[in-house]
Amino acid sequence: MVPERSPLPQKGSAFQDRLGLELSLTIGSESFSIPGGQVKQLSARLASHGFTAAVSFWSRLEKDDTPLHQAFLRSDLLRVRLSITGVHDQPDDRSPPLILQGVARTRGFISTSHGVAEEDSYSFRRYTIDFADAAQVLWRQHRPTELHTSKKMSEVLEAHRVDPIQLSLDWDVLEAEQAMLCLALGEDAPATSFYDFVLWYVQAHGGVWTYDNQEDRYLLTRAKPRPGQPVALSGGQVRRVDFSLPPVIRHNTRVRNTFAAGPTTTALEQPQAISGVWQDVLLRTPIPAQAEQRETVEKQRLRPAQQRLEVTFARFPTIPVHPGALLRLEGSLWPQGLKGSDKPQRVCELSLQAFSSQPGPEEDTEQANTGYQLSLTALLEPESDPVPHFPPFRRPRYPIYVEGKMHSPGGEENDRIYLLVEDEKNSLLFWRVTVPLWNKTVSVPAEPGFFPGHFYFPPYKNHRVLLALHFDRAELNRSLDWGETVRVPQDGQGDQSLLGKNQTSQTAITHDYQEEKPVWTLHRVSANDLQTVCFAEGNMMIEVKEDPGTPAATPTFDVTPQVEAAKGELASSVGGAIGETTVVYQSSMAAVSGDIEAANAETSAALEAANAEVAAKSTAARSEISSAMGKLSESGQAVGGAGAEAKAALQGLL
Repeated sequence: MVPERSPLPQKGSAFQDRLGLELSLTIGSESFSIPGGQVKQLSARLASHGFTAAVSFWSRLEKDDTPLHQAFLRSDLLRVRLSITGVHDQPDDRSPPLILQGVARTRGFISTSHGVAEEDSYSFRRYTIDFADAAQVLWRQHRPTELHTSKKMSEVLEAHRVDPIQLSLDWDVLEAEQAMLCLALGEDAPATSFYDFVLWYVQAHGGVWTYDNQEDRYLLTRAKPRPGQPVALSGGQVRRVDFSLPPVIRHNTRVRNTFAAGPTTTALEQPQAISGVWQDVLLRTPIPAQAEQRETVEKQRLRPAQQRLEVTFARFPTIPVHPGALLRLEGSLWPQGLKGSDKPQRVCELSLQAFSSQPGPEEDTEQANTGYQLSLTALLEPESDPVPHFPPFRRPRYPIYVEGKMHSPGGEENDRIYLLVEDEKNSLLFWRVTVPLWNKTVSVPAEPGFFPGHFYFPPYKNHRVLLALHFDRAELNRSLDWGETVRVPQDGQGDQSLLGKNQTSQTAITHDYQEEKPVWTLHRVSANDLQTVCFAEGNMMIEVKEDPGTPAATPTFDVTPQVEAAKGELASSVGGAIGETTVVYQSSMAAVSGDIEAANAETSAALEAANAEVAAKSTAARSEISSAMGKLSESGQAVGGAGAEAKAALQGLL
């Protein structure tokens, strides 16, 4: 994926201001507090999905530094909390601090000498820490390969949540029980992590991934979180405003289901598209609800992003400015007619750089606040913009291949019996396969595979097969071994097809070479009842006999396969009904959300048009009033001139 452009500080955007910094480090079980004056450099990029930051500070090489230095050298997890507060003249201007809480990605230090007192030099250490939000650091190193059955995605996420990652889940998609979920993030795909997987899943299912840096928690929701009331931002705190126009989507989308028994093509159009420009999405499914779910997601991806504002600050703001904060551009200092100033704006990105005005290691070391050379830029979007933002991520690679054994209850261990499960809602047939690595049993479509349709050779019980595991489905890739006694001796260069349950109830069709001559044999056995038909060079033999050394077959009735089939059909039917209901619900919710968004957009457009009309009429009225006042002034001047002339004339008469 192409990374989204982050706002960069503009040339000449630096300003001087004082900041109060609180830096706390937790290394293992030890905690350290660093005075703000010791922090000499800070840079941070915050977005709605997370942040990255770097901080450096000085520490005097004395006894007070020893515990920190010893802890810093250990490989324990280093957790960082940095609080940034503007120091303003007015007490009312004090706003909640900007908080960054994360985990160190890299760390380092240097030692140096500075100054001399009584022939002893002062020694200092400069520590540097590069850190980011916890999920970005820890989950990017987490690459599990797992198979789950009858699980909710919320349960999978919670199982992989590690401290200090906090999750808040408010999305119905995560609460739907899935027949199968596969995480394919191991050595087969070393560049794909659990972090990539989560982002891919959320985007693929039309959700929103949000990181709240103030609360240090992640939110997985259907739509962007709704913040509280917007806070007024005065234009006096801003140096410049630039417009950022998002790329326009110029294509329509077609969702094409290639299922031969009922192919469908659904066109999803949007007003900015160029006629004849399409992006096709292909899928193959006999279940219409699955195609409808894909259509819902693809329709959401056609929503256009709205115009953004890049705000470069002239001072550290006196109001909370962080990703997710809602601002209202208020006051007379904003440019007249600034588009978007009449709408609440959501902060979606923030870029901060700070360099201490006193960079020396011995200056302001014990101060809680100090002066900095600052650059601060925010990217704002209208609150009504529904399009989510994602960082760059790698798509997980599917399928992965694992070994499985065909599952078929009943009979003996070596019986070549099979089990078919039918989904009553759509009449689809499935085989059941057990994956010994995870001790899970999954369903795979009962398809001919590499055989044409006039062959019917179902895989039998305990037969080793290679499974192709996708994220939420499995396919039978190929067989991995021959059945017991199916192979014939190599000397005869023979071929054999073995049909039936076991060695006491089967039919063998064999073709081999005996004395360099081809021989074809049909041999049927049912306990002690034997029949053989043999074609050899110059003769044909038909034999029917009973083997006195083998006991006759005793009729038995094993209902286990029927019971298992019924249980499987019931589970498939219930699962299918739940899945279909979930898909319908999700599609309905998406449609309702889309209607609400469209209504909001239409209302906003109408308000904009009304505001523009009122502004135009006000301008015209002001122009007319100014003209009338000008004429009145001219009339007043004329009257004043006539009065002066009359007065002069009267004085002349007197």
